[in-house]
Order: sequence, then structure tokens, then C-alpha cells
Amino acid sequence: MQVTSLVLMLGAFTVIAGGRLIGKPPAKRLPKIRLSDEDRLIKNLLARYRRRGKYGRPVIKYNDTVKVSFNIQLVQIMDLDEKNQILTLNVWDRYTWDDIYLKWDPTDWGGVNSVRIPSRKLWTPDIKLYNYADFRLEEHREALCVISNTGTVVWMPQAVYRSSCYIDVSAFPFDIQKCHLKFGSWTYDGTKVDLAVLDNATEIDLSEYVPSNSWTIIRSPAVRNVVTYTCCPVPYVDLTFTLVFQRSSTFYNYILILPCVLLTSLTLVLFWIPPESPAKLMLGINIFVAFFLLLLLMESNLPPAAATVPLLGTYYCLNMILITLSSFLNAFVVNLSFYGARRPVPMCLRKVLFSFFAKILCMDNLVMPFLETNHTTRLLAESTRFLGINGDQKWKKDSSASGDLLVQMKRSPSDEQSGQLALINFHLTELMDFVRSYRERISERDRKEKLAKEWKAIGLIFDRIFFIIYITTIIVSMSVLLPIITFSKP
Repeated sequence: MQVTSLVLMLGAFTVIAGGRLIGKPPAKRLPKIRLSDEDRLIKNLLARYRRRGKYGRPVIKYNDTVKVSFNIQLVQIMDLDEKNQILTLNVWDRYTWDDIYLKWDPTDWGGVNSVRIPSRKLWTPDIKLYNYADFRLEEHREALCVISNTGTVVWMPQAVYRSSCYIDVSAFPFDIQKCHLKFGSWTYDGTKVDLAVLDNATEIDLSEYVPSNSWTIIRSPAVRNVVTYTCCPVPYVDLTFTLVFQRSSTFYNYILILPCVLLTSLTLVLFWIPPESPAKLMLGINIFVAFFLLLLLMESNLPPAAATVPLLGTYYCLNMILITLSSFLNAFVVNLSFYGARRPVPMCLRKVLFSFFAKILCMDNLVMPFLETNHTTRLLAESTRFLGINGDQKWKKDSSASGDLLVQMKRSPSDEQSGQLALINFHLTELMDFVRSYRERISERDRKEKLAKEWKAIGLIFDRIFFIIYITTIIVSMSVLLPIITFSKP
């Protein structure tokens, strides 16, 4: 009984489900897609390539050579990192080669003579930048290959290249840089893949170049090279593109050159301030700090371990050396001015500076009081003896000039007069001692003042010598160094 009921229920369910299936309308069929001649041709070419594969060169015989023409179309110089010595360029690569597996007769395909196919589905030459300096794995943006019916493939991907470039900063900021971009097949030698510059050009294509605010391109040659490396006995072909460009120095003229000229003019004033003036030392230190800041500002734009030193940096350092020497001389003269001279000027130094350099530098009036002539010495000696300054002349202790002789010559029987004469003799002796000590102090003070004035005169002569050296350095640097760095040949 239970089995019969179960069979009846299954039958009823089958009838109901069958009725629903019978009553459901048939599904609509998609309309048949009509492919264009271009679509059919692309499908045919891709099917042909799937059968042969995309890893082998498109040649019939193994010893056949694929000729690839290549050139770069420079769009923009994006950056030249002087510190890391990396050149960044925005370019359009232009490749052309013949693929025997991508030929067809346009009459068989409705007159279609060119198609576009993704490059990842075809064989493409492995042209790499040899001197790359990039952390990215891909340099190109995806671009379609344009294929003509003759089998010629044109591929123009956009690329951003970062290449290593040696930076020569000897003429900074008027420097001219020369950077090389070396392209070649990474795995195929010259017998498998032969490279040539596109359209037999001799320069980089600059038709789409956007001028840079920082650099001006002077020339951009393109050269084909055949090189045999130590790793491989067969020659490899590469294309070397060279960019020679000059820095636009307008910006640096205001932040490096103009402050340098103004500080140089201010340094000339430094040598005319008297050496004993504290303002000279303060001004010298301030100018030194200003030149040091300019040196740091220039260093921030240079490689950290440059092989050459910029001429402008050498000029800064020379200014700092001269200012330092002048500051040392100033401190020495100030010390003499406030604390006095420790010892007299050496005779050899006196003769060289007072008798030779003073005449050359037209400073005779300054050193004239210190030049002891025979006539001046004789007059001074006579006046000294006449005035009784020299103790050996007037205050010489002998019997004729002594107070004791006066007492002896004028003895009186009166004890009162004898006591008065003795008192007078005592006061005269004290007066003579006081005059002698005062004379010695005056002489010592005059001697020290004379020594201090001599050392100050030496300081002034050295200052004038440094001034001549400094102004000579400025003239030489302006007449020799500036033409070298501004009109240097690349």
C-alpha cells in the first residue's frame, strides 16, 4: 500500500514537471556576428602566431638575421639629479622590423593593408638600456604594434628612461653636461639581431621636444657601435645616443653669482678699516660666514663625492682664506693695541717692511717716524744732554756736582746753617731720585708706545699687502676664470 502511494506521487510530480517544461517558451538565439575583414585578418594572424609561438625570431633559417631599426624621439628632459648622477628622460621609442609571419595579400582581405595588434602577442626585439639606473621593472607603457601587409612592424611605445650620467661640475653653474644612452639587444648578438638607426638618422629626433627651463640642448648625435665583450666571442651591436646640454644659469646668477660679487666688494672695504678696530674683526667673520653659506648652497646642487671642484667653489675658498688671514692679523694687532708689545720688532722684518714694502706701497709717511737716521739720532742725543734727561750727564755722582761738596764748601760754624744745608741736600737727593724714576717710567712708556706703533704699522703694511693680493686675485679670476666657465666648449 505504501509502495503504491509512493509510485502515484512520483508519477504526478513527473506529469506536473513535464507540463511546465512543455509550456516554457524556447530560449532566444544570439544573432550571428558578422566579422569585418580586419577582424578576420587579425584572428588569422594571431592564430598563425599561436601555432608558431612568439619566442623565436621571425626567420626561416637559423642563420638569418633580423634587421631592427631603432631611434628615440625625445619629448622632455624631466630631471638631472646631480647628487645621484641620474638623467631622467621622457621619450617615444620607435622600432621597425620585418616579420615574415605577418604578411598577407590585401586583395584577399577586403583591401586591408594594416592592422594593430598588442605587442605582448608578437615577437619583439629585446632592446634594453645598458646604462640604466632605475628601480622599476618596466620602462615602457603598453602600445599596439602597427603591422602592414608587407610584414613590416612599427612599434612606438612611450617610455621614461633613467640612465646613469657622469656629472662634470668644474664649470658650475655654467657647466655643459654630456650624457650617453646605450641601447642594444641583451641576448642576441649582431649575427642574430642587427641594429641600425631609424631612417639612417645621425641625431636624436627632437621634433616633439618640449624645451626645458633648466637645460638647453646643444647637440644630440646617434652612433652605431659594434663591440666584442669579454664574455662572448661574437660582436654585439649597440646604438649610443648622446645628449650634450648646457645649464641655464639665470637662476644661479641671482643666488650665487650676484651675492658673490657683492661680498667681494664688501671684502675690499674690509682691508681699509684700521686693524685695531673691533668692527673689522666682526665684519670679517660675517663675510666669512656669508661665503660659507654660499658654499653650502652650491654644495647642495652637486654630487656628494665629485671628482672635480667647481671653479666658483675654489673662488669662495680663496676668499675665505684671505679673510681668515686678515682676521688673524687683526686679532694680533688688537692684542698689541690693548696689552702692549711683548718684544721689539725683529731687525730683518723692520728692514723688509719699512724700507722695501713701505716704499712700494706708498706708505712712507707711516714708517717715517720709525726710520732712525744719523741726523735724527744726533739731534736727539744733544737735546737729551741739554735737557738733562740722561742721568749719566747731569745727575752723575761726582765731587763737583754733589750736594756733599756744596756742604763742604760752605761750612759754617753755625750748627743751624749746617742743619739747613743738610736738609737742602736731603731734599735735593729726593728730588733727583724722583726725577730719575719719572724719567725711567717716561722712557719705558715711550719705548712701549713706540713698539706698539711699530707693530701697528706692520699690521697696516700687511693689510695693504693682503689688499693688493686680494684685488689681484679678483682681477685674475674675473679675466681668466669667468671666460673659461662661460665660454667653455662641450
